[in-house]
Amino acid sequence: MNNDHAFDIFEIRAQLNEAAFRNGKRTVCIGSISELLDECSSEQIDTQLQQLKSQLEAQDLILERTGIDRDELCVTQQLRRRQVDPAWMSRAIHAVSMITTIALEMVVPVVAGMWLDQRLGTQFLGLVGMFVGVPLGIWHLTKLSKHSETVDV
Repeated sequence: MNNDHAFDIFEIRAQLNEAAFRNGKRTVCIGSISELLDECSSEQIDTQLQQLKSQLEAQDLILERTGIDRDELCVTQQLRRRQVDPAWMSRAIHAVSMITTIALEMVVPVVAGMWLDQRLGTQFLGLVGMFVGVPLGIWHLTKLSKHSETVDV
């Protein structure tokens, strides 16, 4: 730290970024109070620590006093837990299933018709599959889009 007792938050943040998370938090010791604030009175030490605590809290960091006589200063960063809303996954799966269904309705009749053409030696079943599958897929897409206007998908 600096000699004028101003704590460098960016230096503390850099030290934290180099530390590994353990049990959802990472901690770095920034020194002992007796070394960092050796020429200060107890009132000045309290003021300096309160200012440092406020600066760290603005950065979502925690100032802790540790050691036998609570002389060591440590800064801790705690991982935040966010609640996950699984509803987005349900909506995504529903959308993917609709897209897949429509694509298969358009493609499967064409492929089946082409396969039958090869097996039976004909040349028109692939076209019949296309004339059945594509309108079926478009009709289903139109039906789903009208339904999704009234219901939030």
